[in-house]
Amino acid sequence: MNGIKVLLAASVLLGGCGGFYPGDPVETKPRFAASLASESTARGRLTANYSPSRRLLSWDLRYAGLSSPITWAEFRGPDIEGADSAIVPINDQIEGNRHPGGATLTDRQAADLEAGRWYVVIKTEKYPSGELKGPVVGTGR
Repeated sequence: MNGIKVLLAASVLLGGCGGFYPGDPVETKPRFAASLASESTARGRLTANYSPSRRLLSWDLRYAGLSSPITWAEFRGPDIEGADSAIVPINDQIEGNRHPGGATLTDRQAADLEAGRWYVVIKTEKYPSGELKGPVVGTGR
């Protein structure tokens, strides 16, 4: 009987964990999104979460209607006149639609991201300077 009580208590406790992983700090994780558009018919969407204690940005990128194969995709920022852009690659070889990824940010990159100074660029063969672009904006915590 005690074994059943322990099993029941464990299942109740673990059932409420949701997205918690052992060792994860309990923190508020800012969320971000980017709507990607272009002059072509292509469209895209990026959603992201940021863990301040680990400086880990994780994202999910989706797109449709690109004119040609992707050659490069990246986060750029800050978007300030005359400033060098801090580049965080999304992936140099994106394969397939729905592209999850992650990167560890520097303190400066994290500050620029949270201040709304980042944007996303997806470059294709036909549009080498970027077919899809959009600002990364905070969507809540």
